[in-house]
Amino acid sequence: MSEKNQKLKRSLYLGGIFGPVVFLLNDIIGTLITPGYNQIINAVSELTQAGAENAVLLSFLFLVAATGLVLFGFGLIFQYTFYTHRLIFLGGLFIILLGIFSALTGTIFPMDPFGEPATFAGEMHKYITLVNILLIVLAIPMIGIGIYKEKQSKPFVFYSVLTVILMISGGILTGIMMADGIEMLGLFERMTIYAYQLWVFILAGSMYFSYPQ
Repeated sequence: MSEKNQKLKRSLYLGGIFGPVVFLLNDIIGTLITPGYNQIINAVSELTQAGAENAVLLSFLFLVAATGLVLFGFGLIFQYTFYTHRLIFLGGLFIILLGIFSALTGTIFPMDPFGEPATFAGEMHKYITLVNILLIVLAIPMIGIGIYKEKQSKPFVFYSVLTVILMISGGILTGIMMADGIEMLGLFERMTIYAYQLWVFILAGSMYFSYPQ
């Protein structure tokens, strides 16, 4: 591999570093500029929902964050081929799809405001979100196990399992709170989202700094 190609492939891992950072900035900026928005109560998707006052700006930032995931996924599949590191390759492919579908939910298929009639875009938002959850819940343990086989890294396997447990717990708690009429959707949704965003950030950072130079 030429030095130029090696540097290019290594730089793809930067997507997994700046993607979660931009997502966090989007969440913070959206909260500050959206009147009445509460991170404990309101879902992240409400920042870019149909008719949202600052949807253009926040959708753009959401798109940038999603692009970071796509680049990170390509970094994984370029370094770990299907024939030699199948689990990591498939996990990287799932992350690419996650980034693409996430971009769609924040732009073309925004969430319908609660209490308003369902639209095609809003229904697609729900279905794609479910697919995204499945993709990341599968990708995390696959990559964790794949890295263990490659580098014998037990701590990262445990961390990957813990991340999935936190995500599932956040999803369950969200359902319970909504069923009981307790307005804490935003808190537990963020518990789920930031669990995997942090996982991506940590993995991308370790991959970037350990990549052969």
